[in-house]
Amino acid sequence: MHARDVDRLVMNRFLLFSWGDRTISDQLIRTENRPSGFDYLRLFLSISVIWVHSISICYGLDVALEMWRGPLHPMVRFIVPSFFALSGFLVAGSLERNTILAFLTLRFLRIFPALCVEVLISALLLGPLLTSLSLSDYFSHPEFWRYLGNIVGWVHLYLPGVFENRPPPHYVNGSIWTVPFELECYAAIAALGIAGLSKRPILFTSVAFIAMLVFSAKGGTFAVISRVGGELIIVSLGRGELILPFMFGVAIYLVRNLLPFSLLLFVLSLTLSYVLVYFRPTSYLAAPFVAYSTAYMGLLNPRRTLLVRGAEYSYGIYLYGYPFQQAAFQLLPGGTFWLLNIVYGVLSSGAAAYLSWIFVEKRVLDWRSAALLRVANFIEWLSLLFRRL
Repeated sequence: MHARDVDRLVMNRFLLFSWGDRTISDQLIRTENRPSGFDYLRLFLSISVIWVHSISICYGLDVALEMWRGPLHPMVRFIVPSFFALSGFLVAGSLERNTILAFLTLRFLRIFPALCVEVLISALLLGPLLTSLSLSDYFSHPEFWRYLGNIVGWVHLYLPGVFENRPPPHYVNGSIWTVPFELECYAAIAALGIAGLSKRPILFTSVAFIAMLVFSAKGGTFAVISRVGGELIIVSLGRGELILPFMFGVAIYLVRNLLPFSLLLFVLSLTLSYVLVYFRPTSYLAAPFVAYSTAYMGLLNPRRTLLVRGAEYSYGIYLYGYPFQQAAFQLLPGGTFWLLNIVYGVLSSGAAAYLSWIFVEKRVLDWRSAALLRVANFIEWLSLLFRRL
């Protein structure tokens, strides 16, 4: 047996002895690589985003920033990084099963069609309904055309004359500020896949820890002004607080044969997550613990209900929640009260998510096989071309 294999076997036995008799890989096999926990967790996180946004929408950004700095901020700051950790864990499996081009094709099919439809609905239906401008001024305004850049990840959050007479921020969709960072993560993991790091799990994990230490040396941030796409926006998290959980989500999948699936380790990770994000200097150090906590919850396998059976509504809820909450604030009775705003947001975005899944996302995903076949044919054509050259 090779010395490296012996070291890995010894480490594996030590970890299992210390934390339990089952690994992440064992749990994936037990759930046939389709644990329902990830489906429930995505729904919970997307609804949690609606809860967080209700504060800034109903009472303004100053009140929301106070909440982010107060006792609730560890909970608030867990939500979006957990989304990124979940994404990292799941797309690592996709990268392992596919070529780089096939992987990027699948990511494109999952992200862009639903995003495109949401942006068009906001710009062409919601905006004209709610703008204070005349329709001719609205459609000729530069902000209208800039908003369409959201389709390709060039983030712009304003539409002309929309949501102006209410507490700031006047964003039409404050959720999509994360899209460029998600695209960065996909590009990074594809590059790492090309470099071969995805086939060297210990090295990849070491790179993730080095990146964490580099970000941590610069200090954490609670609320920052960031340039996303073409606009300066106020966000509650820095770039590293999104990218690092994604990287550790990938790392956890890659070392799944070594890493225990342990309730004790989950409790410890969740506790450390909340403690570390509470203090500014240690906020980036929470990334591996956020990722493990997320992976553990996702790998649980409770019985599937209609909410997660054969469908995935969380992306639609995430996309439509913010603009519908803004519309509820302006149009519906009680929409200015945060609790009713949450109810309106969940119900309306849930309905939109259902329609998005049925008429957009599911139909696009049904084309996956054909799209992957075309990618494979394209790669084969390129290979033949280079051979002839």
